[in-house]
Amino acid sequence: MKKNILILLSIVVMLVACTDKNELLVPIPDDITFNELALAPYTHEIPAGGFTSGGIKFNTVKKSDGTFSGFAYSNQNNRSFVWTNTRQARDTNILSVYTNYRNLTEVFAVGCADNASDTYFTLDGPAVIEHMLIANNTYNFLAMNYGPNSGSVIANPNIPSAPKALWNTYAPGVERKLNQNGDYYKVIIKGYNGNTLTGSIDAYLLCRKTADPENPDFSFLRTDWIAVDMSVLGPVTKVVFTTDTSYKDGDGNHLIHSYFCIDGIRLRKN
Repeated sequence: MKKNILILLSIVVMLVACTDKNELLVPIPDDITFNELALAPYTHEIPAGGFTSGGIKFNTVKKSDGTFSGFAYSNQNNRSFVWTNTRQARDTNILSVYTNYRNLTEVFAVGCADNASDTYFTLDGPAVIEHMLIANNTYNFLAMNYGPNSGSVIANPNIPSAPKALWNTYAPGVERKLNQNGDYYKVIIKGYNGNTLTGSIDAYLLCRKTADPENPDFSFLRTDWIAVDMSVLGPVTKVVFTTDTSYKDGDGNHLIHSYFCIDGIRLRKN
């Protein structure tokens, strides 16, 4: 018996040693993880006309200036600040998920819900979605957590060896941190079966005290993936995404942009 146990332990050690990653990732069967979408390390794709993963079709509207509405997909996990006000620098954070540690979900989808009619996915037939993972993108996290800029030349807190500079989120109109009572940023998820609305979910990515009427004592800013219970929507053929924030300008325009990340969609088996 002891000999058999030692043999099994040796096999486990060999399997772990052979992995080419720091962590041994355990695949989750049947979840829609986007990982079959090929990407070079730390890159993204904005596919004109959308894309499909696990039988779900994600809508994408690619604009002439390189921006998009709907969904792109990415494996970027940059937690740095923007040092130059260029589109390439901003896109590094816009197409990145913000997690406390290096992201382990590999490929994920990035939503931009600046046009309510563009940001959705569809299923071939009615199905119940048990849950879906959602997270902040880096661009929004930095704007909500730090405000516009540091106000002084400092070292990059995520890359201490980088040259000192004045970091900035370059989020237009953002003049303060979202740390006041009543502040919130949420993703509104609506389910449809055909043309019939089946329900709506508010997924808060930032929620300060009194912001959520059902949970007035909550105060948090999401720094990792969370699971959203989607089963309350019932069988759906289409899921539509919009966003809302308490932080608006004098004309009612949102000052926190409509970005978010999703992954790990689990369909209920019949």
